[in-house]
Amino acid sequence: MRTETSGTGKRLLIVIILNAVIFVFEFIGGLLTNSLALISDAMHNLNDFFTLILSYIASKIVLWKSNSQKSYGYVRIEIFVAFVNALTLVLIGAYITYEGISRFLNPEPVAGIWMIAVAVVGFIANTISTLLLRKDARHDLNAKSAYLHLLTDAIESLAVIVTGILIYLYSWYILDPIISVAIGIFVIKSAWSILVETVNILTEGTPKGIDLHAVADFILSFPEIENVHHLHIWSLSSQFRALSAHLVVKDQLISQGCVITKEIEKELQKHFKINHPTLQLESKICNEQETIVDIHRDH
Repeated sequence: MRTETSGTGKRLLIVIILNAVIFVFEFIGGLLTNSLALISDAMHNLNDFFTLILSYIASKIVLWKSNSQKSYGYVRIEIFVAFVNALTLVLIGAYITYEGISRFLNPEPVAGIWMIAVAVVGFIANTISTLLLRKDARHDLNAKSAYLHLLTDAIESLAVIVTGILIYLYSWYILDPIISVAIGIFVIKSAWSILVETVNILTEGTPKGIDLHAVADFILSFPEIENVHHLHIWSLSSQFRALSAHLVVKDQLISQGCVITKEIEKELQKHFKINHPTLQLESKICNEQETIVDIHRDH
């Protein structure tokens, strides 16, 4: 896992450099061609530049070892950075949409041929960046948020190319603000799911795709378990799922109880990808009043 994170950091560094080049090229090109679509894409890339730096820093921090103050280490920094990235992407999308609507009311001439040339360079660079992070995005929420940033950039650049061609051929200047609004809405939509997921993790909600009661029923399917209560499932990062639960069993030796918990832990990892379970065995239901889940075996 640490090796994968280290590799992610190296690829992020390459992507950061590419993003800086894209921003400078597109921003200057947008000013020279009077294209709001290019400037919008450039500002999105500038935002990506800063958020990718955060992602790179996070990829280094998660490698820090746990200590007495941070017993779980620093894995949650991945989620915090993904949250910041997604939130800023939503805000950037809203700003681009606002500017596009403003220009829509007063469309201005745009140099179509140069707009196409600049957008082509941006598209190539963004596509390379996206491909670099594609593999990491499958298992790392931080890398996934950065990947989506770059994927939206590549799609935006492609849209700007098409817009530039139509403006060059037909002088449809109204397309420039229209495509800017479309870019803004697309940016917001692409970031929203990650924003929701990171908020759920930061507030220690049940991980996406897991039904708390289904997990309780699964644990209760083991013949030794008579009751499941105080069941909690949460995530520290996209790769770290934790669980704690109180399980009622018949009074028995500690060694027998260990055999039961080891088997349940193995099956929780296999079926629900829960890799840090903490199971407390009891001979009767504890007297605490509040139980998140309280399921008994039917006799």
